[in-house]
Amino acid sequence: MLRKYISEKEEFQGAAVQEFFDDGYTGRNFERPGFKKMIEQCRMGKIGCIVVKDLSRLGRNYVEVGNLLEQVFPFLGIRVISVNDSYDSDSFIGQTGGLDVAFKNLVYNLYSKDLSNKVKSAVNTRMKRGEYIGPYGIFGYQKAPEDVYKLVIDEEAAGIIRRIFQMVGDGMPRKEVVKLLNEEHVPTPAVYKQMKGCTRDWFPNGKKGSWNTSMVAKIIRDERYAGHMVGHKKVYESFDSKHQVGVDKSEWIVVRDTHEGIVTQEEFDRANANMRNVVQGKKKNPATKKKFSVIVCPYCGLTLRPGKRQDSFMYCPTGRMHRDSPCSVVRIRKDVAEQTLVELVRMQSQLLVTAEQELKEKTQKRKKGMDAECMRAEIRRLEETKVNDYESYKEGKLSRKTFLERKKESDMRRQELSEAVEELEAQELVEDDSQRKYGEAFRIKEYLNLEKFDKAVMASLIESAKVIGEDKMEVTWKYQDVYEKILGEMQGQ
Repeated sequence: MLRKYISEKEEFQGAAVQEFFDDGYTGRNFERPGFKKMIEQCRMGKIGCIVVKDLSRLGRNYVEVGNLLEQVFPFLGIRVISVNDSYDSDSFIGQTGGLDVAFKNLVYNLYSKDLSNKVKSAVNTRMKRGEYIGPYGIFGYQKAPEDVYKLVIDEEAAGIIRRIFQMVGDGMPRKEVVKLLNEEHVPTPAVYKQMKGCTRDWFPNGKKGSWNTSMVAKIIRDERYAGHMVGHKKVYESFDSKHQVGVDKSEWIVVRDTHEGIVTQEEFDRANANMRNVVQGKKKNPATKKKFSVIVCPYCGLTLRPGKRQDSFMYCPTGRMHRDSPCSVVRIRKDVAEQTLVELVRMQSQLLVTAEQELKEKTQKRKKGMDAECMRAEIRRLEETKVNDYESYKEGKLSRKTFLERKKESDMRRQELSEAVEELEAQELVEDDSQRKYGEAFRIKEYLNLEKFDKAVMASLIESAKVIGEDKMEVTWKYQDVYEKILGEMQGQ
């Protein structure tokens, strides 16, 4: 349809045409590879006009789409045509596009929300019927070839599951189970799926997948291995959120005897009885994600575990369970690691304080003499002068030639000022957006005088602190790209 539309427009004859598409990606956000590639080419000046079937193809978030149409694309000088909406930005120069365009964008957003609710309802209905809705069969099972909502046993993987239940049921501690599985190089669920041709990559950068006690506990507690389907354990926070939150166990959807169990109910209950004995000593208030330690192993990515004393060494749990892994040599003294991170936060904070002051001074110099409000005032004066000149012309005080010359000069000046104001407004919008992003990064200033290590503080500022030696760490900041940009601007790069 779009190619036909372009071919019928004389103004597009001979123009180069590119296609950008995002099959399978939600339109609720702009984190789509095709869209991002298109925007990048727009910024490079390689695109002059964008043609879409309707505005929902740009996105279903009406606020963001409105921002694109009213601010971003005009600033970049890009024309936008929506065929089914009968919208052409060239027809709305200096305007927003009218209420109908804004209303359609809102409808697209509401449609996406309504569709999300319908999908959730359909998924819940399938869960209540005891159907399996996951993208892959769980470890030990495969999706039935004749019915993707049914699970059938994968005997090769099921042997591993039965063995784990047997060992835990016989009273073997989880640490010993894990050590044995790793020593025998038994594939983990993720490694097994990759061995069977799954293209999803759970272990980037060559990291090795190894068993740990949490993986064993997850298997032992999963009722699906006893033949019961369990669903609705997690839900998304909202229809446009990617973050899932746990659901209270009382609200889980459990349907009994939906498929053949890998273990019997007796074997399941016996293993879980031993598991309950193991976890009695767990903390009443486990750490939240915001308080997780950022000190991690550079090989497997797991959080390093500390000894009981303040001056003891932190170690990688994978190394303890998998002796031939490079993780076995990863360690650092707990007090050294924590004090080093505290000092790094203070140093980074001081650097950002200095950078902020210099950036403010640069911004003030750049804005000096470019006041959009003064330009608007001059535009108003020009309008008043034009009205006065017209009245003088009607009264015979000005000749027609003089009036037209003044009007022409006034219109030209007004056009120049209007374009300058639009450019300044667009630039201010870009700067405001940058400031919002900078705001989170600059929050580190709160910790200029940080005295002691705090897990929550570190987790809010640092992505990871990889231990690559007994006295060396590689720190990645959460806002590293912003920091680099700020420091680059400060140095005039």
